Amino acid sequence: MRKFVMLAALAACGSGDPTHWKDQPLEEQTGTVESHAYAIKLPKGMVKRTSGTTDEYQYKAKRGGELYVFAPWLTIQWDAQKDTVDDAMKFVKTTPLKKEASADGYVVVYPNDSGKKDKEDYLIEIARYVGDGQFSCHARLYEMKRGESVKDLIPKVEAMCNSITAK
Repeated sequence: MRKFVMLAALAACGSGDPTHWKDQPLEEQTGTVESHAYAIKLPKGMVKRTSGTTDEYQYKAKRGGELYVFAPWLTIQWDAQKDTVDDAMKFVKTTPLKKEASADGYVVVYPNDSGKKDKEDYLIEIARYVGDGQFSCHARLYEMKRGESVKDLIPKVEAMCNSITAK
């Protein structure tokens, strides 16, 4: 009987692992930064916080009944003038995994050299040109579970940032 009660209690608590953001459906979120309205498609569970001139999105999920913040983190801002892909790389000291310019913006992906050395940690910077300015999306991606490889998830975060459109 004691084993049954123990198993029932464990089953009721679950494993404590939250649903991974990569498995969540995408939802359109909207915001306004510097009087410029935008829409972006993000996984369900991404929570917005407006902070001065930026909107920040974080993935929040419960682990063991407690609410935690997980990567990816995204920050959206408006820049009154367009940057180039080379401007984005000015202060980056690591070799980029991706550095691409296009007619409507750029994408830069590089390892986060200020992150923990024994864990995968990446920064993704994307600009989407709108008129004479741009929406910038700065994202950080690191493991949600200990030992998780996240390099293959970079394209999903890129797609989130690239989904930004002016409203």
